[in-house]
Amino acid sequence: MLPASQRVNANSLTGTATLIVGHRCVLTAVRALNTTAAAAYTQLFDAALAADVTLGTTLPDWAVRSDASDPSLGDGLPESGLVFVNGIVAASTTTLLGSTGAIQHVRFGSI
Repeated sequence: MLPASQRVNANSLTGTATLIVGHRCVLTAVRALNTTAAAAYTQLFDAALAADVTLGTTLPDWAVRSDASDPSLGDGLPESGLVFVNGIVAASTTTLLGSTGAIQHVRFGSI
C-alpha cells in the first residue's frame, strides 16, 4: 500500500469529470469499490482541468471495470505505472465510454 501522501481518494466518484491530480504524475494503482448493482467503469483522462473532459465524447486514456457491488480486482496498469502528462481527471460511469454516472469510491496511487 502506498503512503497516504501518495494516495488520492475520490469518495462517491460519479458521472462528473473530477480533477484527481492537477500536474504530471505516474499512476501506479487504481482500486474502485463499486456500490451499484451493475458493472461500473472508472474512466481516466490525461487532462489538467475537469473542464477539458466531456464525458461521452472525450475518449479516456485508461479505464478500469468493477463488477456489481464489488471492488476492482486489478487495474491492468503497466508495472512501471502509467504517465499522465497533464494530470488526471476521472469519472465513474455505467458504460466504458458513456456519460451516465455510477457511484464508486476510488483510491488512486501516484508518484
